Amino acid sequence: MTPKKTSRTKKTAPPKPPVDPARRRYTEEEMDDLIEKAWPDEKLEAYYKAERDDAPIQVVHDFTAMRPQTARLAKALAEMFPGQFKGVEIGPWPPINAEDGMIDVIYLGESWIVQLGYDGYEPSRLGFVNATCDGLDYMETLEIDCGLYQGSGFDSYEAEFPLNEEDRAEFMDYMRRNFGRPAEKVILVREDDPDADQSNGDRVVPFRKSS
Repeated sequence: MTPKKTSRTKKTAPPKPPVDPARRRYTEEEMDDLIEKAWPDEKLEAYYKAERDDAPIQVVHDFTAMRPQTARLAKALAEMFPGQFKGVEIGPWPPINAEDGMIDVIYLGESWIVQLGYDGYEPSRLGFVNATCDGLDYMETLEIDCGLYQGSGFDSYEAEFPLNEEDRAEFMDYMRRNFGRPAEKVILVREDDPDADQSNGDRVVPFRKSS
């Protein structure tokens, strides 16, 4: 009697997760097509007119409506400075100009803003983070270059915080040290001073000494 062959269940590969459109590199041709469709002449003119007329800035407070990197940084600042988070202006996607990319702006009290710049061709790639306040000399503005993150293996899109550990420490130290100061008292780099109060992020740093 011939033994029956046992049927083998064909294994099916698990379904691939959907491709996140933010996590890919767009070609110039693709971007040109996206921009042309997203920014017809009448919409583009309305956008520039709003800028010329100083129309009110549209901000969002819902973290789920923001880019992941922006949302995580905005949450951290809202927790660090209670009651000072004023919302986020989201840079439009597709951008008007791919070379300029997209810039999200986190608005805080005391006339402070934090900007996150993203690659116009790869919207999940964080290019820079900077922090400044109204009246601040550009030499005292903190700007962190994130251009090499992906090359060094750090994925700002997936990480719990958009900056790596070293840059996070520098950014948080700068904000703790300077938030709430008049612009003329903001300093870029912490100075060692035995008389300064170092207990709370060094909020009483003296003026930079003249060279």
